[in-house]
Amino acid sequence: MGYRKKKEALARRRRKRRRAFACIVAVLLVTLSGFSAVYPPNTWKYYVNLPALVQRGYGEARIHFLDVGQGDSVLLELPDGKVMLIDGGNATQETANVILRHLNKLKIDTIDYLVVTHMDADHCGALDLVLEYKTVLNAYLPAISIDSIDSEYAKFYAKLLEEEGCNWEYSKRSLSLSNKEGAFPYTLQFLHPYTVDASEEKQEENAKKDSNALSAILWFDYMGASALFMGDAPAAIEEKLVVESEVDLFSVYGVDLRSTEILKVSHHGSNTATTASFLEHLRVKTAVISCGRNNTYGHPSIEVVQNLAAVGATAYRTDMLGNIIISIGRDGTYRVSAAK
Repeated sequence: MGYRKKKEALARRRRKRRRAFACIVAVLLVTLSGFSAVYPPNTWKYYVNLPALVQRGYGEARIHFLDVGQGDSVLLELPDGKVMLIDGGNATQETANVILRHLNKLKIDTIDYLVVTHMDADHCGALDLVLEYKTVLNAYLPAISIDSIDSEYAKFYAKLLEEEGCNWEYSKRSLSLSNKEGAFPYTLQFLHPYTVDASEEKQEENAKKDSNALSAILWFDYMGASALFMGDAPAAIEEKLVVESEVDLFSVYGVDLRSTEILKVSHHGSNTATTASFLEHLRVKTAVISCGRNNTYGHPSIEVVQNLAAVGATAYRTDMLGNIIISIGRDGTYRVSAAK
């Protein structure tokens, strides 16, 4: 083949490659245009790098302890299909990514119940973004004066007031979200605080107290598998729960505190809670600690780890395992798994 023919053949190959490349670019542009029509550009980041999750099984309840670093966020899929989000981690983009990608993977657009256990920034920081992208039907809040609250909570609270159709009230023991009817009955009960004085004077007084002592505490039971969510409640509140349990104050709500097998450990494993006496009163087999990798607080404390080991509980940590998921079947048995 002469030089001229070789040159022409090379030019033809180049033209073919350019046309092929142009076709690929066109297809990508059309695909991205279609994607952006469904998902606005500012939401794309919440639909990529989704966690490895499967859809909930029929009649199954699932508790997702989300890896939000040094903070708390728990997603509860109830067996009747309703969803509860307890807390929303800190105010970092990474935390928002974790929560919203988790919700998107599970195709959850509506949150039936949103609980903010207390006003600390590491429990409510990403909730303003959650409200931006998801619908919340009912919210349960700490009774704290808006003038005295953490700035992150203030952002969330302002956003909540804009949410159309969202009912909200203060957390208190009289709140029961139980479903005792149907094929898959469950109990979901607030245990603390006992009652709420919503007066401005009382809210100002609460703001001056340790906000951890006002943490909402919830108890969940499905088919005999019981879980206790402690927020950041300190040892004094644990002692109060034990006393009330011993005098049988909880039975009217269908709560048997002694049957608790699953524990969301209080305050990221701080030694301000999770005492040996409290654990001995429960029947903890599975404990989940939500804490950040290499956190500066030393969470979880050695004392708490030792207390859990002493009662034979297996401790699972989000800083080591990522998202921790407990799936409770229709027969009351459960399994623990982790997903990055």
